[in-house]
Amino acid sequence: MTSATASLLKRIHETKAVSIWDHSNGPVFWYAASVPGPFYVNTEQVLGPALADKLLKQITTIIETIAGVPERSAELYQLIRNAYDADPNFQAVITPLVDKIRSSFDLSKVDAISGGERRDWLFSLPVAWALDKPHLYLFKNKMAYCATPVGEGHHVLHISDLINNAASYFDLWLPILEAMHVTCIGTACINTRGENGLNRLETAGYKVAALNHIDLAFFQKSADSGLIRQEVVEEIATYLMSGRAWAARYLMQDVNLFGIQSLDKKSLDRLCTFFQQDPWNLRDDHAAFFGEVLSTVARLRGEAFKGADPAQDQRRA
Repeated sequence: MTSATASLLKRIHETKAVSIWDHSNGPVFWYAASVPGPFYVNTEQVLGPALADKLLKQITTIIETIAGVPERSAELYQLIRNAYDADPNFQAVITPLVDKIRSSFDLSKVDAISGGERRDWLFSLPVAWALDKPHLYLFKNKMAYCATPVGEGHHVLHISDLINNAASYFDLWLPILEAMHVTCIGTACINTRGENGLNRLETAGYKVAALNHIDLAFFQKSADSGLIRQEVVEEIATYLMSGRAWAARYLMQDVNLFGIQSLDKKSLDRLCTFFQQDPWNLRDDHAAFFGEVLSTVARLRGEAFKGADPAQDQRRA
């Protein structure tokens, strides 16, 4: 492992850019698909949690309060430029990303660097500065802006914080570029998570360069470096092999592991969806536990508990 790789690995754990479930101090993580998991990726936090949170809030304010796209983009530029120039840790994250890009792409064929609303901009703007390329802002309302005209015949390299399922690429950023008749030659990011997004992009013909892959090898390197315990790697290996097997082994014994009383609304809704819809087919083997979880949620919400199994409700009627 190179010193740059070791430094990034340590930084990712120190900033909780990858958070790992602590069985004793915190509830399990809930993903957007309404399934639980033992780790969560917030790549922007590698810049420092306080700085990332502050910048994202300020970016949101700029988007909501400045209607003109050129004026909005100028404010975004200055916001991130000031933060980048003032923070050596911010700079230290961008440097290896730029090195990765230089070794992976022919930059003579890149006319601009693109980044999408919002998190991408934390990385795409500094990369554009380092490579002395114009920056193309891509907005979720399908608008785009670059101070230097970018259009038909031009080529861009897209910068992202994280590639997971690549939904934002195919739903937003690539269609915007296609509508502009701009060619995306590939993409670079800090982290990838899983193979879905990588496979989608590579199958579509886009080259991907990533500084780090959140996979079993990442967690093993973390353990070898003393950043996490080996037991954590073994648990995550179980999860990556089978979410169902992981949940059966680690979750289906103690309702308190879910921290139901302290969950925010989004996480509570995801928990309810999981236990009501049973996507991993756990209910048959853990019917009493399902009932206990759903009755706990019902008491918290002040609702009448109807049982975990609709067939059971019919038998009781």
